[in-house]
Amino acid sequence: MRYHPLVDPQYDGMIFQTYAAELARRLRFASPPFRVVDVRPPDAYAGGHIPGAVSAASIEPSALVASAPGSRIEIFVVGRGPGDPEARAASLALLHAGAHRVVELTGGMLEWERDGLRLESGERAA
Repeated sequence: MRYHPLVDPQYDGMIFQTYAAELARRLRFASPPFRVVDVRPPDAYAGGHIPGAVSAASIEPSALVASAPGSRIEIFVVGRGPGDPEARAASLALLHAGAHRVVELTGGMLEWERDGLRLESGERAA
């Protein structure tokens, strides 16, 4: 299997956490490859989500993992706010489906919006 040089396989199978500012930076410099999954209800997602995010309601964890080039991407999981149990459940489901690296946004959409970061609205296909 070929690895992206910036995705260290030593940390595979772990759930990491990061802040909104780091995800915003990654959106500007998309290397190594990553996806953003919003686990909030579809109406909340449609009302405003992180640019490029897909709704967890529109894609199964195994399909998301399989869609990755070489199945080697980081998957950022975004919930409602700090400690969102749906975000952790989604993170665990992604690991179970074979994701190599899962990163939870610690403050969820509450932090993203509080920091005044850009939103997209409407539906987005997986």
